[in-house]
Amino acid sequence: MRGTLLSLTGARSPIATLPRLVLLLLVLLAAAACAQGSREAEPPDIHYGEDICADCGMIISEPRFASAYAWEIEEGRFESIAFDDIGDMVNAIKINQDLPFVGFWAHDYHEETWIDAETAFYVVSTAIRSPMGHGVAAFASQEDAAKLAAPLNAEVVDWDHMRIAVLLHNH
Repeated sequence: MRGTLLSLTGARSPIATLPRLVLLLLVLLAAAACAQGSREAEPPDIHYGEDICADCGMIISEPRFASAYAWEIEEGRFESIAFDDIGDMVNAIKINQDLPFVGFWAHDYHEETWIDAETAFYVVSTAIRSPMGHGVAAFASQEDAAKLAAPLNAEVVDWDHMRIAVLLHNH
């Protein structure tokens, strides 16, 4: 009975089993941490100048053009994918249309914060110099989009019309 602490009744001491419980807990925590995906469908944390666009492979460096989508990889687990240009996200959506998408996001052109891409307002123009040349800028407010659109002689469009414009003028 060497190596095992016994109580007066001959049963193992709770102190003797403590290291095993701690080890089991650590193994379970490590396994949970290694599970692919997140428990929340949310835009990714982009490390500008380091992270790579999932569509074109270029480094994501301009926050005002960043975009992302999330899809459910298994029940209750989500993966977020980042793009350097809103047009690249539109292309990836078309290519991967069988994925169970759960969210789409774009950065507001002025605020550089995540907004819901499906409710955003867009300006599409060749005068907008986006990283991959799709020329799309997203805005949380229609008023802000109109301020950019007017001098460019462009229109403010919604999510569906922006995607059509990108796919029709794809380069």
